[in-house]
Amino acid sequence: MPPKSAEESKRRLVEATIEVMTSDGITAVSARSVSQRAGLAQGLVFYHFGSVTDLVAQACVTATRERVELHRERFEQAQSYGDLVQLARDVQEAERGAGHVSVLGQALVMAQSDPGIGRAARDALLLWREPLSGVASRLLVKGSPFEGVIDPEAFTDLLMAAFIGFELTDPVRTEADSDRSFDAVAAMARALDGLGPVARRAVSGTLRRTRTR
Repeated sequence: MPPKSAEESKRRLVEATIEVMTSDGITAVSARSVSQRAGLAQGLVFYHFGSVTDLVAQACVTATRERVELHRERFEQAQSYGDLVQLARDVQEAERGAGHVSVLGQALVMAQSDPGIGRAARDALLLWREPLSGVASRLLVKGSPFEGVIDPEAFTDLLMAAFIGFELTDPVRTEADSDRSFDAVAAMARALDGLGPVARRAVSGTLRRTRTR
């Protein structure tokens, strides 16, 4: 069916690119494969995006934005370390089989040799970073054993690396592997959440002394 507008045409091309990357990999993306999947003229790829590389870049950001928005409410509700671990588990379960994270993974590989894809991959990572920054700020509030010890920006970077890492390595890990990892981290999270005021101050003091050595 012919597109009703330029925006619909662009949307169909981006969606088709995501589908090709998900099913056949980034090396299968071409103006021909995408236009055939979208049911549009091949020339529209270059008319709307200038190049296949720019189309892939847009697809990477679009796919990531869709997944982040899908989970945004859960990120905003996370108030404890236990909540954070459960959120990571739930996100991985929801993303398993969706394929959109693989789009980001492929873009990260391509980023090493293609600056355009590299910029898009960075923009996509920042989309994950934004909601994780909110979680980090809530976990490092006054009274936390890590208050004033762990830099919120560095903590956010670690959370982002963990979230993306879990997603990207999912295809090569069994479900039992994932469960074992999450169970171990969940136990530590419960311990942190269960610390009383005295224990929290003791942990914080130990961390401060260790950091200054």
